[in-house]
Amino acid sequence: MNPLLSERFRRQAPIAGSLLVLAVFLVAHAVLFGPLASRYRGALSQAGALGAILDPRGVRTPAMPPRVYTLLMDNSLPTAEADRRGSSGALGAELVQSLSGIATRHGLEVVVAEPGLLTQQETSVEARAHLRLRGSYAAFSGFLDDLSRGGKLHRVERFSMEQSTPGRCDIDLYVARLVLKRSGARS
Repeated sequence: MNPLLSERFRRQAPIAGSLLVLAVFLVAHAVLFGPLASRYRGALSQAGALGAILDPRGVRTPAMPPRVYTLLMDNSLPTAEADRRGSSGALGAELVQSLSGIATRHGLEVVVAEPGLLTQQETSVEARAHLRLRGSYAAFSGFLDDLSRGGKLHRVERFSMEQSTPGRCDIDLYVARLVLKRSGARS
C-alpha cells in the first residue's frame, strides 16, 4: 500500500469513527426511541382533548379532580363565617356532638365530651375535642374506622386505653378537625 495514502487514511480515521458512531446512534434512535416518542405525543394530544394541561407554559391550571374538590368544599367555610363560628365556640361544640354521635352508634359510652382549644390561622381553623369513652376494643376500632371514612379532615392527636373490666376499656381520646377558610370567587 502507498505510504501517502496510508497516512491520509490515518488522519481521516477519527472523522470516519465519529460518522460511524453517529450512524449507530441514529439507527438506535429510529428503532428504539421513535415509537416511544410517537406514543408519548399521542398520549399528550389525548390528554389535551380531555382538558388536561400538561404543558408548564399553559395559561390554565389543571382541573382539580372532582373528589378532591368535593372534599375541600365539604371541609371549608367562607372566611367570615369560619372566624365567627370559631370565636363563638360553635365549631368545637359541633365537633364534640359529631364525635359523641359516632361513639354512641358504635356502642361506646361517652363519659366526658368537652371542646378543646381552637387554633385560628390565616387559611384555616382547627377545632379540638377531648372525649373519655368506655367500651370494647372492637367498638373503638369501628369508631376510628367511621372517623376516617366520614369525609371530614379529622386527626387523632393522641389516645390511651386501659382495661377496666374484661372486654371493656376506658379510652381517653383527643381529636382535632381542620376547617379551611374560603376566600375569593369560590366562596
